[in-house]
Amino acid sequence: MNPTTLREVSNLSGGLADLKQRLAQRVSSNVDSYRLSSCATTTTTMLRSGIQGINANSIHVNRKSSNILPEKTREGSGSPHADQYYEDDPVFCTEIVKDVTAMYMEREKQMEGELANHQLVPSPKYLTYQPEINEKMRMILVDWLIDVHLKFKLHPETMYLAVNILDRYLSCVNTKRSPGTYVARSQLQLVGITAMLLAAKYEEIWPPEVKECVHISANTYSREEVIKMERGICAALSFRLTVPTPFPFLVRLLSVVEGLGAQQQQLDSKIISTTTTEEEQTAYMTLLRHTAFFFLEHGMLDYKSLQFVPSQHANAALFLALVTLRIKQHGITYSFAGETVWNRHLQHYSKAQVRDFKACAVVMLEFVSYVPTTKYQAVRRKYSSSKYGEVAKFIMPNEVPDY
Repeated sequence: MNPTTLREVSNLSGGLADLKQRLAQRVSSNVDSYRLSSCATTTTTMLRSGIQGINANSIHVNRKSSNILPEKTREGSGSPHADQYYEDDPVFCTEIVKDVTAMYMEREKQMEGELANHQLVPSPKYLTYQPEINEKMRMILVDWLIDVHLKFKLHPETMYLAVNILDRYLSCVNTKRSPGTYVARSQLQLVGITAMLLAAKYEEIWPPEVKECVHISANTYSREEVIKMERGICAALSFRLTVPTPFPFLVRLLSVVEGLGAQQQQLDSKIISTTTTEEEQTAYMTLLRHTAFFFLEHGMLDYKSLQFVPSQHANAALFLALVTLRIKQHGITYSFAGETVWNRHLQHYSKAQVRDFKACAVVMLEFVSYVPTTKYQAVRRKYSSSKYGEVAKFIMPNEVPDY
């Protein structure tokens, strides 16, 4: 696919009156209020939205110091019960969040081995059996989809599900499964925008309409082609849209970090370092959240990252974010020797040690260093804005620490 095939979203006029009206509706306070209340009262919505049922920008909830868990309250092998921090907030569904996390981890086990069902998990080698598509074309498409996602003002979980649907469909429809069957280069953008439409229908209250998808694709495809592709994707995946993505794992870990941060004076190892006031802690958590998603969204762009399961992506992104903010606080010469960034509390809640996701973190960090040399800057543009803390301008680690 020639890069010019995918028209820059920023150059679109957005002339449809309906599009403007619907975008205004999506960002209204009434929508946010309804969405949060729905998450608080229905397990189904929480499952769709990724454990917490909230978007990445609404993780922090103010708490009074009286809600901090007493030191004697412990969970498992000496780990504090971080969910106690949110027990009065129904949005976080603390009664069932452990069960949901366990369910996602169990589903991940289906991703292991050569006999994995590609209706549930994308193959890390699917491009081998797509004669007209290569790694660069996938990167161009995902970069464009990130711009589309921002243009439509969709929730963050929609983007992760859209890329997951895209990769799973390309894993199912290829020459390995059926000789002569593959996705033509001219149809790749159609698959991408239809995957976004399906993900939006699954995650959003008001998803984009088909005509909006046609318009934002510069009318390259007709309404009938989008609908036909939608049927084709659903059939190929057997309508299996409830799958683990990195988003719920990272949201879960960020909520744990914030809960532990509120109890940091009672812990033997700090999660949030050198923060003393609620304002400083809130500012730190905001930067940590943006930095973690900065790394995670780069992982979406990289085809090589498909070799890792979603929880490894989330763990690696949070680990790199913690390291990056330590460097921001102490300088590039800061030494991590003898310091445990991924301490026993994060190990407890993630069920992982650094060695379990270090390979993923190395690949992710290498790709973050590579992207500035390319033309595909959607993620960096997004995270260079003040809205996202300008985290793309931070000094990144040179290597991945061992602890």
